[in-house]
Amino acid sequence: MSDLALPSSPAQSKQTFARLLNRLKELSKLYTLVLPSSIIILLLGYYPKIDVVVKSMYRWVPGEVEEFIGFKNFIDAFNDPLFWNSFQLIFILLIANLFKMWPGIFAAVALHRLMNEKVRYIFQVCFVIPMVIPGMVWLLIWKSFYDPDFGVFNRILNASGLMNFLHWLDGSRDVPGIMPRLANTLEPFIDGPVTLLFASTWGLILSGSFLLALSGHGPEKATRNKASGILLATSLIPLMVSRAPSNGVVFVLALVVFASLMFALAKTLGPRWVIWMFLFFGSLYGFMNNFALLFLNVAAGILISEIFHQTRERFDAEAKIKILATLLFLCGTFLVFFAQTWTEPTGQFEFGTPAWLGNRDLVIPALLFWGFPWVGTMGVLIYLAGLQQISTDIYEAAEIDGIGPMGMLFRIELPLILTQVRINLIFMTIATLTGYEMFLILLGPSGGPGNRGMVPGLYMFSKAFIDGQFGYACALGMVLFVIILGLTVIYNKYVKVDK
Repeated sequence: MSDLALPSSPAQSKQTFARLLNRLKELSKLYTLVLPSSIIILLLGYYPKIDVVVKSMYRWVPGEVEEFIGFKNFIDAFNDPLFWNSFQLIFILLIANLFKMWPGIFAAVALHRLMNEKVRYIFQVCFVIPMVIPGMVWLLIWKSFYDPDFGVFNRILNASGLMNFLHWLDGSRDVPGIMPRLANTLEPFIDGPVTLLFASTWGLILSGSFLLALSGHGPEKATRNKASGILLATSLIPLMVSRAPSNGVVFVLALVVFASLMFALAKTLGPRWVIWMFLFFGSLYGFMNNFALLFLNVAAGILISEIFHQTRERFDAEAKIKILATLLFLCGTFLVFFAQTWTEPTGQFEFGTPAWLGNRDLVIPALLFWGFPWVGTMGVLIYLAGLQQISTDIYEAAEIDGIGPMGMLFRIELPLILTQVRINLIFMTIATLTGYEMFLILLGPSGGPGNRGMVPGLYMFSKAFIDGQFGYACALGMVLFVIILGLTVIYNKYVKVDK
């Protein structure tokens, strides 16, 4: 007689059904408690975001116009020079904000190392007190700080003698100072070799970034060859789109091809593909004047990388590529800051009353100095929370090994709070890319004189609430979303504690 499962008795079936019913009752109570919060999150959190995606394909003015136009808003964003120029300031602010994170780290470490708990508590309270000051008041204080006639900043510069130093750097309209003369000296080099080979100084920076990214492909020849083919094909997309008729079909096809290439690159390189996605979007600006040079620079970078790898038996190919890439990147950065930033005398320092927010040449320095000494309350508290999780055994072992205070910071404390550094990096990036309140209060909706203080968040706000182009503003928001998402992926991959 074969072993066949006997059917359950009616009593067992009733018990199973009763247990299931009791379980459903318990879960229903829990889900009933969660349901109001879930509905609120869906209505106030997710629905507006989904609506932004939908409205980005419309010519939309609330209550007046709602016309479906497909990808036209995205095409207009692609061809909008003011939108892409706003990323120049974002790039400068992101680099500056990376340096501005260090005072917060040092302040958190100093608080953490205070031996007296009462004193530490008092200082922590002092850091929290500024949080009760409304942000609007804080911005208005800084706006008065930069007042040309009565502002504290100009008074400090005049009293310390730094105003004379700035006048020496700037000069006057008749006699240019050191910085304009240096820019004038470097101008033929930019207009000649740099423009001929890299299209612009930003193209030079991107070429160094290309080489730096290529140095991480590893020694596997098959992986390098496959990735190189995909990268060359990707670099041809801007050239083909710029030469093709401007319409929605070409734009959609370019998006499909780009998505397919990025998917193939992700399977080949893993998480490093995100870096190439950002290099691609950066190249749209850096090589805007000549997309053919983008393809040539990527091809040259791949060729140089392959030559180095073929001769890696004689020297370390990865190290040599990184050195060359770093030189290109530093050269381009030097030219941006010393040849394209201070090109003409402002004439603002001669009489000791520079209008920091009223002169197009002084807006960016004023924004960079804003928030001094750059010790944010939330950042310090987040770092402090990570430092307090470090075991005392680690400090005792470090003292036995003879590690000094600076060694303790860079070899123990900083590596162990990289999770908190990553959190602050993400917050800082999101705030820098999407923030507009500071620029609106300090400079107005136009971004100040010559749109020098225009950032993507302020441009999106201006398009929506000043020009009434709400659909176009939604499309700009989608572009920012993709950029922020990509940067977040990079931070999560590369900024973390090594277990």
